[in-house]
Amino acid sequence: MDRHEGEIDLAANLHYGAEDEAAGSVRVTRPVAVEELLQAYRALMAGQFRKQTSLQPAAGGDSASWPGRNGRVILVAGCMPSAGVSTVALALASHAGDARVVECCTVASSGLCATACAELGSVDGWVQGSRDTLLIERRGDRIASVGRLPAPAATDRSWTVLDSSWDLGVLATDPGWLGDLARTLPEVVLVTRATVPGMRRLDIALTTLGAERALVAAVGADRRRWPKPVDAAMSPVTRQLQAEDRLFSIPSVPTLSVAGLTPDPLPKSVMAAVADLFTALKGARA
Repeated sequence: MDRHEGEIDLAANLHYGAEDEAAGSVRVTRPVAVEELLQAYRALMAGQFRKQTSLQPAAGGDSASWPGRNGRVILVAGCMPSAGVSTVALALASHAGDARVVECCTVASSGLCATACAELGSVDGWVQGSRDTLLIERRGDRIASVGRLPAPAATDRSWTVLDSSWDLGVLATDPGWLGDLARTLPEVVLVTRATVPGMRRLDIALTTLGAERALVAAVGADRRRWPKPVDAAMSPVTRQLQAEDRLFSIPSVPTLSVAGLTPDPLPKSVMAAVADLFTALKGARA
């Protein structure tokens, strides 16, 4: 059966009405034209059934903005643990040049603790380090929850890249400064793995934060070489992002998996892949 025949069969099955099982009765609806059903089916497959997400802080708290915000701010958020958020954030900042990376996690979870070429001391609990032209800031203390994360100070840097691995469901409803950015920034970079679980977690993230402002970094094999189960796990919304050139494949490099991030330059393959993502981010404000 080809796709057109499948659409006709679906339309025929939906044509005659619906049964209200909860009430134990049959509810007769008006006949629906086959073409109308086909339009609904095609919209469903294209992900057009999704409404733009309207995010609000959790009840009981007013949203707090970041008073020190200035320059261009990019939130890089993980869809799952160990997705590669710090690598993508560091690469984006490296392409920006006049930038800083702010790692938004507790001290024990830092992925940037060994990346600085020189340590610059601590300011208000933020441990600072330099890496070429970059400023790296990470917490030197334990942070119990995203709502207790202090806001970083203002900077004269043109770009601030926020590295966040907090659970997105929690982050999106937190009334603090980071939650406010997750709800209001015009672009959010979502990082996931090119695996079946990674595609599932990505779809949840897109539903949570809104696909209309998402750019996706999928860490793993090149998109053209994804295994069939991974390809099949892509939702219609993810496929739409790919069609709009908002899904980027970032290679998984064994040396990074073993050693983590160090003061050494990032692999050329990673920098080249993230360059396309950075170009898309710049173009979003053109």
